[in-house]
Amino acid sequence: MKYAWKKWAAALVMGGAGLGLTSCGGGTLPQQDKVLIAGSFWDTIAVVNRSAGDVIEWKYGLPEGSECNSVEIIPGGDVLLSYKKGARVVKRDAAGTVVWDYTDVADTAELQTATRLPDGGYLLAVCGTPARFIELDSTGLQVRKEVRYDLGIQPAHAQFRRVTKSANGNYLVPIITTGQVLEIRDDSTLVMTYNVGGTPFSVQELPTGNLFVALGDGHCAIEIDRISGSLVERIDTLPGIPMHFIAESERLDNGNTMLSNWQGHLPAEQQTAPQLIEIDSVGTVVWSYDGRKGLPVKVGGVDYISAFFPFAE
Repeated sequence: MKYAWKKWAAALVMGGAGLGLTSCGGGTLPQQDKVLIAGSFWDTIAVVNRSAGDVIEWKYGLPEGSECNSVEIIPGGDVLLSYKKGARVVKRDAAGTVVWDYTDVADTAELQTATRLPDGGYLLAVCGTPARFIELDSTGLQVRKEVRYDLGIQPAHAQFRRVTKSANGNYLVPIITTGQVLEIRDDSTLVMTYNVGGTPFSVQELPTGNLFVALGDGHCAIEIDRISGSLVERIDTLPGIPMHFIAESERLDNGNTMLSNWQGHLPAEQQTAPQLIEIDSVGTVVWSYDGRKGLPVKVGGVDYISAFFPFAE
């Protein structure tokens, strides 16, 4: 199987019907024909097959309250995920076989980031006092580095969701409660503070070195200049689509942008906007996805999407 990676490059149900799609004209779908999705307040992760009409072809159940805010397909096709009290790799087989499971998380802490590093290792980020940035080896079984940093924020849930390791080796940490992205060295030194506003959820380092940040309840995603901190681009309006809590934003390799439009802060009757949106380089919506399709919450639909990973195989 061949995979097309994004930049930086247990109940189980196989099969299943599609749960909803809106296709919009004005562009073409990217090379990535599938999307792995997860969401805070949703106890499931799933693979959406876009080229097959957006059918849900795989699901993996998590304990209620797991709050999965990061998911990835790793080389070989297995799934890496975070689940608040741990991080694990599972196979996409009928048993959801666990390859490895990291559970060194204190009762008051939350593991919110699990991502594969370019060298084959893994980065885990744990909200707590202090926050912990943990690097595992390629097996997921050995800790090769741990960096601690006291953010001075309580409770742990108010700290961060998606931490990224920069090409220069520093950690990029979006802080929900302060509207900032912190750049922290592996000696626990604060290098830079980027004042971005909103409630930043995720940050992506672009090939230029600039930062692409999803601003959560700021209802937008922005690109900022890495040197000056000045605004390069702001995505805050989409034709016909309300932008709610923008949880993850990702510039794809084909130049498009994908946004997760998480709606967990809204009353149920107002949760009607697409959950996942893709736009091209000029801002035209080329694809959007609503996995609820009129189904009540907890009756088989995709409740929320706060994390995604496009891929092809």
